[in-house]
Amino acid sequence: MIAIFAGTGDYPKEIIYSLKKNNKKFIVLNITEKKIKDSFKINLGEFGKILKLLKDYEIREVIFAGYVKRPNLRNMKFDMKAISYMPHLIKAFKSGDGNILNLAKKILNQNKIKVVESHKYSKNLLLKKTVTQKKPNKIDLQDAKKGKKILDNLSKFDNAQGVVIDEGYIVAIEAAEGTDSMLKRVINLNKNKNKKSGVLIKFPKKNQNLKYDLPTIGLKTVKLCMQSKLNGIFLKKNQNIFLNQKKSIILSNKNNFFISTM
Repeated sequence: MIAIFAGTGDYPKEIIYSLKKNNKKFIVLNITEKKIKDSFKINLGEFGKILKLLKDYEIREVIFAGYVKRPNLRNMKFDMKAISYMPHLIKAFKSGDGNILNLAKKILNQNKIKVVESHKYSKNLLLKKTVTQKKPNKIDLQDAKKGKKILDNLSKFDNAQGVVIDEGYIVAIEAAEGTDSMLKRVINLNKNKNKKSGVLIKFPKKNQNLKYDLPTIGLKTVKLCMQSKLNGIFLKKNQNIFLNQKKSIILSNKNNFFISTM
């Protein structure tokens, strides 16, 4: 039996579809403020409730999927089980998202529950090569190499997964707001731009745990890149989740835009 910890976005829906297609039994734990059909609504501070639910349904595998805004510890309500982990929680929250997920994995492992790759049952969402008619040119490839170097250097801060480079110039670096919000800044910066150029590089952080934290793009990201007057997107080969693929590729081909890998 599998449990999906579902955040926001289309990714949890894609995993649910894949699990149903593969006749896998599963439950969905809703960790968002929104309603999710046929799910259990939980708060992240309810460790006891979560572990009991997983035990009652004899869960052996857990998948984390979707975006979850990091909660403020001061505003969270904790049960007694969570309070027993409080020193570890405080340390993890100070260290970044990666360490929060590592702590979750440790707690689940202690209860004989395995955290598996979010794409274990949906490998079709990983990108292996350029999927559009347009291919990146020499300048695009140079921008991608520079962007990768920047992201690698920033990885030690457990922060950015995305950067926009335009003919060698750094236009924007993703911060806590996420890739789509960063691109909205780029749209404003490029509003008087009279030609298409530049690329979005969206890669995992260098030491990122790829089991449950792969960078994700979808149709919305593609549209925002086009509105930003960029040439295309570079993803890490087999290490990015690409949602809404069919619609994104059709739109890209109509607008002379590329989606490629490195």
